[in-house]
Amino acid sequence: MPKRDKIALVNAGGQILIKRAPNGETAFIGGEGKDEEVLALLPDDVREKVFLINWSSQPLSHATLRMCSDLVQLAGAQVADGAAGVVVTAETSTLDELSYFADLVWSYPQPLVFAASMNYAGPATSVDLTRAVQAAVSRSCWGQGALLCFNDGVYTASDVAQISNCRRGGFRSLKAGPLAEFLEPNGELVQRRSARRGKVMDISIQPASRVEIIEACVGGGDLILGALIESKGAELNGLVLSAFGGGDVPPSWVPFLRKLLRDDVPIVASSRCTAGRIQEERDFEGSAKRLLEMGIMSGGALSPVQARARLAIGIGAKLSKQDLKDYMLGS
Repeated sequence: MPKRDKIALVNAGGQILIKRAPNGETAFIGGEGKDEEVLALLPDDVREKVFLINWSSQPLSHATLRMCSDLVQLAGAQVADGAAGVVVTAETSTLDELSYFADLVWSYPQPLVFAASMNYAGPATSVDLTRAVQAAVSRSCWGQGALLCFNDGVYTASDVAQISNCRRGGFRSLKAGPLAEFLEPNGELVQRRSARRGKVMDISIQPASRVEIIEACVGGGDLILGALIESKGAELNGLVLSAFGGGDVPPSWVPFLRKLLRDDVPIVASSRCTAGRIQEERDFEGSAKRLLEMGIMSGGALSPVQARARLAIGIGAKLSKQDLKDYMLGS
């Protein structure tokens, strides 16, 4: 097979494949009949190691969790057909969310690497894309789950958050250092550690489609919760609370949350802090301690979008209440 032992380069759009003209106008490179435009970003020796698949050039803001699942299953199909690894180009705007979703279901040892470039197509993205392919080729990245490659390192998707949309250092690893680093002057990829992964779910699971996030803000949220309860047109599969600090919410939310729990809607509390976690230290109406006593699940150190991806997959897998609770905490 001509694709065996090569790297599948999946074009899912993103800045990395957008060229910008001197007048400021932008346009996607690649697509139907234009594969060479994308491959031209890679040096000759790297280009020989890849084959290109055009998936989509639409913004990830148009995607759904089901579409994220489709993309990951497409990547899995390439590995099943003999690919040595997969590199995905995609919008950086939701790349931390997409890559985390992928990490929850990627059971293949072959690397799945997301090229997290903040640049438009050109010399800088040539380096970004080349390094992503180099990571996918490297045996040090095998068995590490879904990875993000940015700046000078390779990071596990579960550790990364986007903190800026307008800086080269817009992605940060908040929980641990890189799995591997590219060292100058020769760009050698050196492994630093191994990923610590929890339960990996089946890649074929279809995530629940109606899992919402509501963010706590001072004196707000009641109207949205009320609308969720009163809505007759759509069934809510699950809810994530992007809570204050250690997991507290306004006390006015409590009656709404009790009603949703009575209707068997799974609810998870997570912290809206960038590197926060649920803490049960204080006892008052709306505190994390009382929410968990009510039957709301703890999201531990998960961010709200991570909790949403995990909850959607857990519901899609039809986990029992206890198994879902354990799964939300990574066990």
